[in-house]
Amino acid sequence: MARRFGSSLGPWLWLKLYWAAWALLLAVLARLLWVRGKEESIGARLRLAHRRFTRSTAWAATLAVGLIFTLGGFIFYNTSVLNQYITASGGIERRAEYERRYGRYEDLPQPRLTGVNLHVEIYPEQHRASILGTYHLANRSAAAIESIHLATIPSVATEAVTFDRPAALALADEALGYRIYSLTTPLQPGDQLRLSFEVRAEPRGFRNTDVDDSVVANGSFFTNEEWLPAIGYQANRELNDAGMRQAHGLAPRPFFRSLYAVEARQDALGEESIVFEAVVGTDDDQIAVAPGALRETWTAGDRRYFRYATDAPIGNEYAFFSADYAVREELWHDVAIRIFHHPQHTRNLDRMLRSVRASLDYYTDQFGPYPYRHLSLVEQPGYGGMHAYASLITFQEGFSLFDPQRDPQALDLPFSVVAHEVAHQWWGSYLAPIRVEGNPLLSESLAQYSAYQVVRKTYGQEHLRRLILSERGAEEETPHGRAAVPLLRATDEFHQYRKGPWAMYALSQYIGEERVNGALRRLLAQHDSGVLVTTLDLYRELQAATPDSLQYLLHDLFEANSFWELKAERATAEQIDADIWQVMVDVRARKVVVDEAGVEAEVPMDDWIEVGVFAPDDEGEAAGRPLYMQMHRVRSGAQTITVTVPGKPDRAGIDPSYLLIDLEMGDNLAEVEIGK
Repeated sequence: MARRFGSSLGPWLWLKLYWAAWALLLAVLARLLWVRGKEESIGARLRLAHRRFTRSTAWAATLAVGLIFTLGGFIFYNTSVLNQYITASGGIERRAEYERRYGRYEDLPQPRLTGVNLHVEIYPEQHRASILGTYHLANRSAAAIESIHLATIPSVATEAVTFDRPAALALADEALGYRIYSLTTPLQPGDQLRLSFEVRAEPRGFRNTDVDDSVVANGSFFTNEEWLPAIGYQANRELNDAGMRQAHGLAPRPFFRSLYAVEARQDALGEESIVFEAVVGTDDDQIAVAPGALRETWTAGDRRYFRYATDAPIGNEYAFFSADYAVREELWHDVAIRIFHHPQHTRNLDRMLRSVRASLDYYTDQFGPYPYRHLSLVEQPGYGGMHAYASLITFQEGFSLFDPQRDPQALDLPFSVVAHEVAHQWWGSYLAPIRVEGNPLLSESLAQYSAYQVVRKTYGQEHLRRLILSERGAEEETPHGRAAVPLLRATDEFHQYRKGPWAMYALSQYIGEERVNGALRRLLAQHDSGVLVTTLDLYRELQAATPDSLQYLLHDLFEANSFWELKAERATAEQIDADIWQVMVDVRARKVVVDEAGVEAEVPMDDWIEVGVFAPDDEGEAAGRPLYMQMHRVRSGAQTITVTVPGKPDRAGIDPSYLLIDLEMGDNLAEVEIGK
């Protein structure tokens, strides 16, 4: 949002000048000691340097040394006096020390956050902000709570912390961001309290690490996780890497709990659900954005204020924005859709709105009502990423500048990406317990599967086939080892963004979209009734929806790490009547299951697999209009499949839509040889 260099230019220049001063000093030394004859001894070179040390050389050396001390002192003052100098190893040690000191409080009962009221003042030109906040807390545990543990953010100042009942500060560790407040009267089960605080974010000088660009002249953006205090011990501040944990004397601890551990479901807490309201002030030439519907706006002096409030609870993850926005508004039924964007970034607005409308149509029909009466899409500086909060989706400038018309595959990627983000309003991180194996699949995989269906419904089956094919091709260019846990337990990006959605879509093609979506509706109903669902619950619902004849496929896709090796070795055809052709496809098939160590075991095949025959394509694509697409029983080894098609064939093969996980995609189709 027209940030340009922002506040990063100053520190960059100071450091460049500092190293330029060193370069000048080294240049002076090089000139003095440069060998120009045959003398090689140190003594001779020093005598020569003494004769070369003229007044101009002395001035240059003095200037260099003076700049080194002056600039170095200025940089030291900013990075080590105004701020704390933190090395990479120092940051790691802090995370380890946080766990060593306070890890014992991880399971200590703490009140749950139920509501947030904030007054946010953003000063873009001054690169600072202040926040007055009130948290509404409730004791939902079975035990009385005697102390409140508050996790503060060391990079901002958290002040004026008060409670609506007597409390005393028992511990304040500002370096690690941990405070303990003792309550004079314990908070009994079911009781509530209010916690008020003030946060000030005002950069002092510059740090040795990344420049804080949260508040800038145009394009401010910050989240509650970056600045606002949190309740209780924060496990996300721990060290996750096994080697680092061992090096710092910490006990082994997997980042994700076992999917099959009973205590994982009993102990894990889902995403907190809060009622939210905020007043956000900014300069009078900017628009401030926060979660919720815009209830009111007014001006006071040279300040402009916006009051936002949610009409349904949201997760405890939200952000604030301020920039010189243009606003595109539209209404979907009773839902107000607003796109806050750079005034010149209008290329994809129509595609985004079309995707939002199509997504809300499909998801409300298939998965239940959209819970809010507002949906905001907000542009922020950056290269192209997107993120979904409750009722609010952010997109970066790079996304705004993407031009689908230049895509050689003619894919409307902005449409599909927005559909994915809108799907997170149903499939969010709140759906499953935190840090349980398979949890990311319930968010990202289900969102991407849902987006596939919106693309299919809007653009047709062929467009979706090309979209999935492009994703498969991109993943094929990035080598992936086969060793992995089954999809039900997977946590990495490849499984949650690619293999998981492919498996869900493949299942919908085998058993039907309505059966799969019905299982997802039942999963949401479990969550709405208070059950902390996992991928095991998803799997049980899919099992109930899958016919007995295809239970093997469900097992292969989700419960085993299965791969298919499918190859069309040869395809021939003969014309047997006017516009009727008989096509013979020689295929070879193999299925393997790979364990976590990478050990492969071949398993017998007797699987239903799609066989396709395609007409010639005038545009020279790999496959043209489908002449035949049907499921056939395919067994292990070589076999010939014979079909008749209504037209002259060009290519034919096995699993042409790439529904199954086959790491060798290039040999699924073969050119048809026409017989005489």
